[in-house]
Amino acid sequence: MSDLAANGLRQRLQRWWRISFQCSSAYIWVGLAFYLVYLVFYMLSLAMMFKVPSLDTYLLATVRGAIDTSLMALFCHFLIRPYLKLELLPQGRYGSNLFAFLGYTLLLGQLLMFLSLNIADLTPLKELDLRHMSVQKANGEEMTLQIGMATMQLIGGFNQTVIFWLWALAYVFWGTLVSKRQMQKQMHQAQLQQLTNQLNPHFLFNALNSIRALIYEDQDKAAATVTQLSELFRFHLQAHLKPLSTLADEWQIASQYLQIEQVRLEQRLQLDLQFDEQLWQQKLPTLSLLTLVENAIKHGIAPLPQGGRLWIKSRPVANGWQLIVGNSCAGISSTHGTRTGLKNLRQRLALLPGRHSLHIEPQLEQYQVTIELEAASLELSTEANIQAEPTEMEFHHVENPDRR
Repeated sequence: MSDLAANGLRQRLQRWWRISFQCSSAYIWVGLAFYLVYLVFYMLSLAMMFKVPSLDTYLLATVRGAIDTSLMALFCHFLIRPYLKLELLPQGRYGSNLFAFLGYTLLLGQLLMFLSLNIADLTPLKELDLRHMSVQKANGEEMTLQIGMATMQLIGGFNQTVIFWLWALAYVFWGTLVSKRQMQKQMHQAQLQQLTNQLNPHFLFNALNSIRALIYEDQDKAAATVTQLSELFRFHLQAHLKPLSTLADEWQIASQYLQIEQVRLEQRLQLDLQFDEQLWQQKLPTLSLLTLVENAIKHGIAPLPQGGRLWIKSRPVANGWQLIVGNSCAGISSTHGTRTGLKNLRQRLALLPGRHSLHIEPQLEQYQVTIELEAASLELSTEANIQAEPTEMEFHHVENPDRR
């Protein structure tokens, strides 16, 4: 039993130690601000005790203030913060643990005051000893207040405890805000992931329809298309795991899909590609380009006996950039459908930080969708452009549909 208790205590101390050295940069900056504010107020309280202030007095007072402030900061960080994270903050357990915390901080306050008073005994200037304070009356007379050791210990210890309570309250409030923001971020990520996953059956249905049509026309082409589809799914399954992708990654998936559709449509599918080289590393919702390309072919070009033209453009605009996907259509045929893809894309754009928009421009003989997004940075290195830009073979393979 004693071994189990010893192991439990050892594990608890290890967790305590680990938490003490795990802190975010925001916590460090806030802790430094707390340290400076506490030091300023401490120095102001000491300044009220000076009879005839001198440089030596201010110097020793600064050293004394820095020592007491450092002790306060160390107590808060190494003794109170781990207690809060291990006992109070997990699952919001504020019942009996709250009373235990109050008793714990009362003991820490008395301990801190005991250390402070003993440090005062080592100070060469008695003016800095809180037990012997001198107060100047209005008539100029000086009155010295003598406070007993026990009284000073109790009063000072309780004052230190109140500071601990205020620090703990601020820390819990700050931790609650951080947790709330993290939860909101996780919820947005989950929503984006869910919306992205919704596109999987939609995409698979369209791709299998294309293969089904080829089976009756050319079995060899159908077999080759199945191979291309497996390659496409390899990219697709990797890409949909993240809510955002670069334009280069989006084009890599969309070009694979276009190659599959090229087998079925042949010369009925004409492509016009105009990508700005500066925009290959810009981010947009994953599978956005594939969604727009699918809609353009399924609802616009495929129903036309003579086929049609599909254009994809990316261009920078003021404060951002645009991705444009348009297609030929017969009257209002391209407006038919459930619009699941466009609705999905609108929802994902709304969940992203920043100002983004999606515009639909239906006309008599063409249908165009424009996504406008905020740009991260348009100053890309030459190496990044080379890596992101689709190869010449890919462009040639898609733009010259000469396969029969």
